[in-house]
Amino acid sequence: MKTKLLLVVLAVIALVVLAGEVTIWSWRTQDAEVWKQVEAELRKAGHDIKINFMAFAPTEYDAKVNLSLQTNTGPDIVYSRRITPGGTYPLIDNGLYLSIDDVVDFSNFPQEVLKFVTYNGKKYGVPFAVQVVGIFYNKEYYNKFKLKEPETWDELVENAKVLKKNGITPFFIPGKEAWALAMQHAMCGVSVLGPEWIKKLTNGETNFLDPKFTDLNKKLNDLKVYYQDGFLANSTVDQDAAFAFGQAGMVFYGIWGYQTWRQLNPDIQVGYFMVPPATKGEKPYAYVYMDGAITLTSNVKNRKDAVEVLKFCATPQFGTIFANITKNIPAVSGANLPKDPLFEEIVDVYANHASPYIYWVGSVFVTKKPDLYNDVLSPGMQELYAGKITPEELSKKAQDAISQWYPPLMKK
Repeated sequence: MKTKLLLVVLAVIALVVLAGEVTIWSWRTQDAEVWKQVEAELRKAGHDIKINFMAFAPTEYDAKVNLSLQTNTGPDIVYSRRITPGGTYPLIDNGLYLSIDDVVDFSNFPQEVLKFVTYNGKKYGVPFAVQVVGIFYNKEYYNKFKLKEPETWDELVENAKVLKKNGITPFFIPGKEAWALAMQHAMCGVSVLGPEWIKKLTNGETNFLDPKFTDLNKKLNDLKVYYQDGFLANSTVDQDAAFAFGQAGMVFYGIWGYQTWRQLNPDIQVGYFMVPPATKGEKPYAYVYMDGAITLTSNVKNRKDAVEVLKFCATPQFGTIFANITKNIPAVSGANLPKDPLFEEIVDVYANHASPYIYWVGSVFVTKKPDLYNDVLSPGMQELYAGKITPEELSKKAQDAISQWYPPLMKK
């Protein structure tokens, strides 16, 4: 009898502990401190909630989330990707991601951000960050060798030549991670091709076989002589360490890397510029996109507290915590942003220099399969850099894939 009573007591205690815990999964290891502060702020507001934050390798994350939700072993909340047919739609259609319109106030978000979390008129997640990508450089090397931020692609190549001549690896490229190569192509495209060309592509007034698109492929392929040896075997983890400790002068990356570089080397001096256009007189542009959302799952075991977490994530207070820890631009408006020169420059770029037309994350070209991001540029850039295909063949792969389903590019 005593044993049964003890088991009942232990079960009740376990339920009480569980009732106050909210589990969150993410691919962003750099956000751990964010959730510690969120937990502290919620407690100040009278919510006794324990946040159990877990981060997984980005390359394994999506599969792990999908399997866990389908087997009812998943977390209360996940970092979800942008709403897309190939990724998020099935999770919503199968009831694995839950709508939160009735419990979260979205009034602090601009509509252009909310469109990335909206499906059939309902919102599936609280947007957490807006990302800006481009070229980040080591300011000490630029100062030492009297280099200027380039205004054209040829000037970028000249800077690379100077660095290489002086024993500095000009670019560190994480070629093992195909998504990073697709991102590199896309961030170069908004300046080298230009938004007007991308608009024409979107409208079907040109296509991927245009010599201008092939020329961009060639420019990138020619640039690889300024990459580190064996770059196709290196990861973004390798890149972060190499750049942070001065083993490379530049990286094609996003502002999310800044926090990691500063953690590895607090003394690093980082500069940023948008990928320069092909010729002088043309404007450079930045690729800007909504990174993802904090989403309630069907596996939620503690809905009341999970909802309190989500409600807090939609406030400027959360945005302030998020921005000051991660040095990322928060998706929510009204946050107090960090006083950091690089971050302030990135915010200005986001506000004033974002390309209005794009072809990677957030574009029409990733809304069906085969898509330009996962099925063309990711494997295609690796093949191009490995010498397995030509710039012309990469253009043909893009045209053949997207013309299968995108009406403006369909073969007549």
